[in-house]
Amino acid sequence: MAVSELKSRLNKPLVLAVVASGLLLAGVAGAVHGLLDWQVMNSIRHNAEVKAVTWSERFFRNVPNAAQMFEEDAVADADVLNLVDSFAMIDIVRFELFDIHGHQTFKVGDLNVDHNEVVNLNALNVFQTGTPKLIVIHDDEAEEAGGPDTFVEAYVPAVTPSGERIGTIELYVDVSPLESALEEAFQQIGWLLVLGTTIVLSIPATAYVYRTRQLRKQDRRLLELTRYDQLTGILNRNSVSEILDGLFEGGDTATGLGVLFVDVDYFKQVNDQYGHACGDLLLKHIAGILRDSTRRNTDIVGRFGGDEFVVLAPGITREEFRKLYGRVMEGAKTPCTHGDKSYVPSLSVGAYLTQAGDTEKTALHRADLAVYAAKRRGRGQVVEYSEDLEGLFKQDAARQTA
Repeated sequence: MAVSELKSRLNKPLVLAVVASGLLLAGVAGAVHGLLDWQVMNSIRHNAEVKAVTWSERFFRNVPNAAQMFEEDAVADADVLNLVDSFAMIDIVRFELFDIHGHQTFKVGDLNVDHNEVVNLNALNVFQTGTPKLIVIHDDEAEEAGGPDTFVEAYVPAVTPSGERIGTIELYVDVSPLESALEEAFQQIGWLLVLGTTIVLSIPATAYVYRTRQLRKQDRRLLELTRYDQLTGILNRNSVSEILDGLFEGGDTATGLGVLFVDVDYFKQVNDQYGHACGDLLLKHIAGILRDSTRRNTDIVGRFGGDEFVVLAPGITREEFRKLYGRVMEGAKTPCTHGDKSYVPSLSVGAYLTQAGDTEKTALHRADLAVYAAKRRGRGQVVEYSEDLEGLFKQDAARQTA
């Protein structure tokens, strides 16, 4: 056998090994970079969604006639300037408003985008489902001109502070700086990942994605902890106070806002007689009664602390308000069962319907006076606020000290 032929045979396995290694490395590189590209896109979508939702909440707080803009193209010039100024804070270059039918009612911003359709199907779908929709857009012409080249077209449901869905907000968020930063960071570690995970790629990559999801779940959990009462699952005192602040924000009066102060009668005795587990179950039972008695997607139910609950009913008539607290009292007749024990709760309720000139403090004060009167008159009843209740605390205090 010739020496050259022997060398050729000996080199074949080496060549095959090199080729196989090269193909494996290329496959791993493609997988890693594909995973990182997916993570970049996922991260900028998440970032844009957070910005869009945050801006939409500020929009309702900062523009007095925000809800009207979903019905007609009418807004003060000063409000438009405020909106445009707010764009720069979170990289928004344009926004549009759509009504419940997907028709555009208002738009402002620099980005030249035209929706030719009469009904924007994306906006209509987001309004109907209540789920945001995010579309990543690359503008090659803008990139060649040296301008922002990547945007996220974010559709988010337009939800008023009271929880009513009245349309859709479309925002164009400039994510070019974030995309560049993420790509640069991932590029630096990309080949290290390729070289270090050629054989066991799935382990660190899966861990990376899993950890990212864990962190997002943790963020959502922390948000829930700050907004909701952990025992009953309804809004906590801070959240109710924030919503109430929004209803009275800007010096405007929230006329026609029904406020119920709900106090559980004899709660201490329930805890003492049946135990704290039964007391906790009773609080959950009352929270369920309030949720079932109020108007869905309109009214706000929260635990104000201890055995006190608050219901806010925006835009309600006196007749509807009375029917609402009537349902609450009827629901309270349902017994709370714990093991072999059954207890029918008793509620003292103070009711107040706001009027012109009211503030957040007067609304809470008058509802509080009414619930105090309900307890004073024997508990287990509803008392509507009236002017003769003013000074009730002082009268009782004077009698006690006399």
